[in-house]
Amino acid sequence: MLSVYKNNHRNRLFSCCIVAALGLAGCKKLVDVGKPVSTITTEDAFSSNAKANSTLAGIYSQMMNNSGSMYFSNGGLTIYAGLSADELANLSGTTITEDYQFYTNTLLATTAMPGSLIWQPAYRNIYNANAAIAGIAASTATALSDSARKVLTGEAKFLRAFCYFYLTNLFGDVPMPLVTDFNQTSLLKRSPQADVYKQIVQDLTDAQSLLPSDYSVSGGERVRVNKWAATALLARVYLYEQRWTDAEAQASAVIANSQYSLTPSPTNTFDKNSTEAIWQLQQNNTYKPYNATWEGTKFIPLFRWSAQSAANKAAFTASFGAFISYLVPAYYLRPGFANNFEPGDKRKTLWTDSTPGPAVAPFNGAVYYYPVKYTLQTGATGGAVSQYYMVLRLAEQYLIRAEARAQQGTNLSGAAADLNTLRSRAGLANTTAATKTDLLIAVMHERQTELFAEWGHRWLDLKRTGQATAVLGAIPAKQPWSNNQLLYPVPTLEITNDPNLVQNPGY
Repeated sequence: MLSVYKNNHRNRLFSCCIVAALGLAGCKKLVDVGKPVSTITTEDAFSSNAKANSTLAGIYSQMMNNSGSMYFSNGGLTIYAGLSADELANLSGTTITEDYQFYTNTLLATTAMPGSLIWQPAYRNIYNANAAIAGIAASTATALSDSARKVLTGEAKFLRAFCYFYLTNLFGDVPMPLVTDFNQTSLLKRSPQADVYKQIVQDLTDAQSLLPSDYSVSGGERVRVNKWAATALLARVYLYEQRWTDAEAQASAVIANSQYSLTPSPTNTFDKNSTEAIWQLQQNNTYKPYNATWEGTKFIPLFRWSAQSAANKAAFTASFGAFISYLVPAYYLRPGFANNFEPGDKRKTLWTDSTPGPAVAPFNGAVYYYPVKYTLQTGATGGAVSQYYMVLRLAEQYLIRAEARAQQGTNLSGAAADLNTLRSRAGLANTTAATKTDLLIAVMHERQTELFAEWGHRWLDLKRTGQATAVLGAIPAKQPWSNNQLLYPVPTLEITNDPNLVQNPGY
């Protein structure tokens, strides 16, 4: 079934332990343990609190650092799901084939990116999580305490649920291995999405009961999941399942927790250990982009127009075509996206920047807006880290609760109040929406302007609310539109290896 499972079975080692052994030297803040030995057998990996903790930390490290490559959990999903939606454009045009296929929603079955960027790394993380769950349960070591067993099992179950959430939302029905034994997983069929969601909910509710409420495991930094991270993701899952009452309850629990509060200004939202952060991933300064993030690297141009002198601006304008790749990032906000912001919205002024094109053809005065939620374009080995990579944050919980309340129709004023909490921070007046229909429209608007260029939220929102065809089908670059493109293709290698796997329609 899964090539990553086949490879890991052949190696007869926990690949997460290998990650810990090879990639954790720069992650001392993540766990207070020494550098692991170069090889760790299955039995030895869970022979003590320190070794088991290091193994789990290796999964986090792989999710963020990935040996210096970008994939779904460290920036890739933001970019490629953003291209699939109405959010991002690629400066390369038709030059980079896969970028253009995402931008025009014309992916082919043979397109490698969905497999290399999403499928394979997600299943690698799932394998590691399954290995950890099984290894902890099987360990008879007295040096592995009961409290450590609970916490580490909770983390592994959360991380498994997290990966399955994105797999099923991007590919639909997916294989669902819950063990590491290749003999049991090699010929798995795709499980219905309803079953995948059922497992996600089970894992997250287990994680809620197993994980601590604070961040003591990671020394007070918000770089490993706790009970509230599980609660926040569960709120999102219930929203996607249209379990409105449950979604409201879980989001309310997070909002009520005093550990979390919106930053007074959008400026500091993405700082490391921000009060808004429920879970962040930490760079280790050993691999690209070092102390920056992939979003900063891909979204911020080498020369920000706003930082240039008048003389430089005049020179750049005169030769804009020659300098465009230095002035406009590889991925920028789709033309017209900036019009979604209301006048005076601080999210536009603080979370975007822009480069004006000259009034002559082919630029014709176009303004290229790009996200600057992450402020550092390039990092340096060992440089100071000012921003961790945000995965879950409090603002989304207000949006989840607002939508859930509006859908139920019994607390419309409460839904409006949740929206107004975010609008107030953005410097905007209270929403005028008062009916269920208007409030749901307002929620989608706030999600678009609050969560843009984060984790593919817009792509998933358009799909789950049934608006994708109307919105994306009206974009000229995406013509002729096909609903088949709402799911990414299952990698052809996986289908070759597992005759029980079938391809998504249209591929």
